Amino acid sequence: MVKNVKGGSGHKSQARKHVNASRSFQQTRLSSNDSEFYAQVTGLLGNGMCNIQDVDGVVYLCIIRGKFRGRGKRDNTLNRDTWILAGRREFETVGGNKLPKCDLLEVYNDRDKEKLKSMSNVSWNGFIEKENENMRAKDSNDLEFVNVSEHQEEYTKMMEDELNNTNNQILVRGVGDKKLDDEVDIDDI
Repeated sequence: MVKNVKGGSGHKSQARKHVNASRSFQQTRLSSNDSEFYAQVTGLLGNGMCNIQDVDGVVYLCIIRGKFRGRGKRDNTLNRDTWILAGRREFETVGGNKLPKCDLLEVYNDRDKEKLKSMSNVSWNGFIEKENENMRAKDSNDLEFVNVSEHQEEYTKMMEDELNNTNNQILVRGVGDKKLDDEVDIDDI
């Protein structure tokens, strides 16, 4: 039993019925028929939906089932470029410019990805290239820091010129009932 260190009403959320079996003991679920396919998340839409792209490049609207939401979200977090197993909705007809719908069946973690890559019957090159491309894009968005010592002389010269040109006078514009462009001597303050 999970030890209740919070007390009060928080003890119910720690009940044994909510503790899931460790992922290390579970086997990786593989595609078992033609309606199940491997895909990669391309965008999260909210309201329990996301856009996914399968190995062949077809884009689907994926419905995130209740099993993967709420309390079950802990080990099944969806992000961009997450590999998933989805099932086509063969009973629905696609009309107009709408995307075909599918259901989320499994979310793969990094350990599962390595196992899937070792399978020889599926080409994962598209997914791997997209992950590498997104990693390069993240690296290129990093901030670039400039060495201040290189520009220190220019900055000090600019500040000295600025101080010499002001002659200890500040221009006050439209403060209270004073006229515009009144000059105030700093020494008088």
